[in-house]
Amino acid sequence: MVAHLLGILITYAAAVALVHGVHARYIKQWQGRRRAVHYVLVTSNHERQVEWIVRALSLYALLSGVRVKATMLDEQSADETLAIMGRMQDRAGIELVWVNMDEDVRNELKHELRSTSRQDDDSIYIDLRMGGEGARIPYW
Repeated sequence: MVAHLLGILITYAAAVALVHGVHARYIKQWQGRRRAVHYVLVTSNHERQVEWIVRALSLYALLSGVRVKATMLDEQSADETLAIMGRMQDRAGIELVWVNMDEDVRNELKHELRSTSRQDDDSIYIDLRMGGEGARIPYW
């Protein structure tokens, strides 16, 4: 009877060790392949949409396990777009950067986006000034 119980306990302990080992190997391999997605959004007087966009990207990052970086390029907004982005930066759960564009910054960023888009396959450029571009944001 004691021999049977010891056999069951040894089998159980071996199964637990095997599951822990397989899980540790899976986590170690997965950490190296964790990808990051960089969203570059061009805004101009989009105060009604900016908060929802940042919240949607934050939820996407949380649910999918993907690191999200969002760069907001604001082109001469006359509304509260920049103020909303400033308030959302600490709460977003994503890396949020915003830039107020003038002509020099616009030309520099165009050159930078061209060079980084070749190196980074996970960059997504969305111009919210154009109709229908907002549909490319993951709202789930």
